[in-house]
Amino acid sequence: MKRYLLLVLLASFFLGGCSLSPKRSAIEINSYPVAKVFINGKEMGMTPYKDRSLKPGENRVELISGDKRWSKKIKLQNNVNTVIDWEFGDNDDESGGYILFLERTGDKDNAGLMVMSQPSEATLTIDNEVKGFSPNRIKDIGEGDRHLTLTFPGYKSIDVFVKAINEYQLVIEGVLAKENVKINEREEINIDENSDLLREEEKVVIKETGTGWLRVREEASKWSKEIGRVNPGESYVLLGEEVDWYQIKLEDESEGWVSAKYAEKE
Repeated sequence: MKRYLLLVLLASFFLGGCSLSPKRSAIEINSYPVAKVFINGKEMGMTPYKDRSLKPGENRVELISGDKRWSKKIKLQNNVNTVIDWEFGDNDDESGGYILFLERTGDKDNAGLMVMSQPSEATLTIDNEVKGFSPNRIKDIGEGDRHLTLTFPGYKSIDVFVKAINEYQLVIEGVLAKENVKINEREEINIDENSDLLREEEKVVIKETGTGWLRVREEASKWSKEIGRVNPGESYVLLGEEVDWYQIKLEDESEGWVSAKYAEKE
């Protein structure tokens, strides 16, 4: 079953407070599966994790889940909540997620959007309408709730529900995880069966021998044990080939080898 990244609804980005209050930032971290959270090398707890008292500026965030690890330096904005959502896969290529935050633009009439992704050229959709490809900057996506989607062939999509706000630019840094496409046992069996059917279409016909019959050998050698005889004009399913020999399936479902000198493919 295909599993998409967790959806996050950001109801409020701001911590509030007047200009005289201490500078502080918030962070919200979600992961699948659960992971230990380290900030600047200090263990802080487990996901889902929230902290509203961090200092603005560059902070290294690290997530560890079993033998899997993700880390990145993140610049936290003053009075803004930064959201991290990460899904660990079987390897780095199959892991992905996003970082989401706001930047002040001062444009009171517009709610902007900046999207970056790995791989680049991912399709950006806003409220089910294609808006272009990443990296992409849109001056105004309209204030209010928005549904953003990033898609790329062969990768899992990223779906995020956000609240766009005038005077701010919403920034999304996404890493799309590769789809892990596996062939199940039933599909493998079907492939094998189809291969057998294709093989059964190829047959050999026994030619005249001068004796009225042709020996069938256990192995592809004239010194091998004789296990049967076939007659000129008879047709048999071709199972395999070696130099000067054809492997055929006999009427009793047994298998043997006949000389290619006295047999030819149909």
